[in-house]
Amino acid sequence: MVIQAIITAIIGLFVYISFNSVLTKLIAIEKIDDVNISILEMRKDEKNYSLSNDLNFLKELVKVGEGTQETILSSKSSVVPILQEQGCKNYARLLGLINQYVSLANSAITSSIPPLDFEEKFRTLGHELTSISEQLLKQERKSISHTINNVLFMIIAFLGTIFFIQVILLKYFFRLVIKEYSFIERLIKLVSKGRFQEVGQEITSHQNEIGDAIKAFSERAKQMEKCEAEIKQTGKLASLGVLISGVAHELGNPLTNISMMAQTFLSVYDMLDDDEKKSYMGDIYNQTERIQKIVGNLLEFSRQMKPEFQEWDIGEIVDFVLHLLSNQLMISNVKPHLNIPEGLPPVYVDASQIEQVLVNLFINAIQAMPKGGDLFISTSYDPESDNLILEIRDTGIGINKENLPHVFDPFFSTKGTKGTGLGLSVSYGIIRQHRGDIMVKSEEGKGTSFIIKLPPIKKSRGPEVAEENYCDR
Repeated sequence: MVIQAIITAIIGLFVYISFNSVLTKLIAIEKIDDVNISILEMRKDEKNYSLSNDLNFLKELVKVGEGTQETILSSKSSVVPILQEQGCKNYARLLGLINQYVSLANSAITSSIPPLDFEEKFRTLGHELTSISEQLLKQERKSISHTINNVLFMIIAFLGTIFFIQVILLKYFFRLVIKEYSFIERLIKLVSKGRFQEVGQEITSHQNEIGDAIKAFSERAKQMEKCEAEIKQTGKLASLGVLISGVAHELGNPLTNISMMAQTFLSVYDMLDDDEKKSYMGDIYNQTERIQKIVGNLLEFSRQMKPEFQEWDIGEIVDFVLHLLSNQLMISNVKPHLNIPEGLPPVYVDASQIEQVLVNLFINAIQAMPKGGDLFISTSYDPESDNLILEIRDTGIGINKENLPHVFDPFFSTKGTKGTGLGLSVSYGIIRQHRGDIMVKSEEGKGTSFIIKLPPIKKSRGPEVAEENYCDR
């Protein structure tokens, strides 16, 4: 706007100067035209005198001539400055010829008998006077026409320059604004996909209102990232609580075995030889190793760690979670069915977070089959969408149509007071943070199916370019 105001002021000043110059030239031409009219009147008196030899016509000629001389002298200061070099010479010569013309007429009036060559000299002088006057007028009309054309050309050139500058400025600011709004749009998309960490790392150099908004947006995203991490941990602890009920029974078996073997060992200690004693100690040691492994799995699952994306085989993650929940599956009379073909491309994920998702989904499936059932876990690769597909399907009670659209909403639960409503919401956020997608299909009385899509790593490229594979789907 400042640039536009400056250009407008320059054009206004130029137009004022140009039109003031044109106006000055028009006034000068008007005065020259008055002189030309006066000369024509004197020539008319000259012609009348030559026809009638009446001195009154010469007296009228002298009167008009003296008035013309006064006009030329009085307008000299305003006319001469605008005339070109040739025009100035003609203007000065015009004044001298009028002076001679009037003097010759006065001599004819004062002498009783005019000289023989009077009429010829008088006519020649008048003709030269008329010629110079018309030439001067023609030159100045041509000059002012040229000036007006120059002014019009300059105005058009200025307007064209303004238009060009406006287009450049408009294009620049349009691209600048669109770029900033595109930046905000990208941040909003990242937030909608739960990728708060990336939003919090965004930095803008724009020192304007949009830049301030982006900075505020990034700061808010950092806070949301912390809240999301807390919600994830809460969801993990909720799942852990369900796990512990099953693990308690699994820990009871080795503890009972240790207790029984220790009591037997004490009662028959004196009758045992060294090899039998070592056998008893070996059995006790094996049972403690079993307990340690169970506790280690629980600790690894419950530990809150910073996300670490690495290359993983999805089958290994599924096997780990099934082993973690093996006792829970057995107690609930749920039989797992695995269909994980070999040769699937690896995925670039945080294994602990994907484990959390699978624990949530497996526990939900177990709870949906209170009388037992089948849990189908299958993986495949979809070349059309370039995604690794993980499907978890149960034969449980299913979800009704009214609740189905809300299963991923935070704090929404179909289990009443027994559920926190965080498990599926947290799982959704984790999958979206992995540039993947999670969907649910269900039919009451027939079971529920959760389908997870994760972008794989191309075998020929490796994990170092995994981010390039994770285009937004």
